[in-house]
Amino acid sequence: MAERTIRDILKEQVQLLDRLSEVLDQECGLLKQRKALELPALSKVKTDLLLKLQTNDSSLKNHPERDLLKTDLLKAKNMILDKLAEVKMKNDVNGRLIELNMAASRRLSASLVQIRDTTTLTYDERGNKNALAGLHLDFEA
Repeated sequence: MAERTIRDILKEQVQLLDRLSEVLDQECGLLKQRKALELPALSKVKTDLLLKLQTNDSSLKNHPERDLLKTDLLKAKNMILDKLAEVKMKNDVNGRLIELNMAASRRLSASLVQIRDTTTLTYDERGNKNALAGLHLDFEA
């Protein structure tokens, strides 16, 4: 198989970064809508795209025409680096959204535990009020 041209690799990098940007937008939407169960599928796509980007990056570093990246293809290289910076920023934003969602879940969990364990007012068989503080009683019929 003939080695790909450096221009072909750069075109593929642009396509991969565009697709990754779309995936990150979808991920952001799911995070905002709190649809965490749909995230693993996107995570797999994201990982596959990142692996392809990394493979292409290695190909560029070892390509016999790599010196063109400093001259004729400098503009294309800089455009790709700009896209990469945008993708990294989106990924950082999504990471922050994940942290915020996790913190909200922990607060909700703590609130539910507190509600469960707080003093609960009940009545006994004589109609007298009883305050049960987090007691887990077993009743038999």
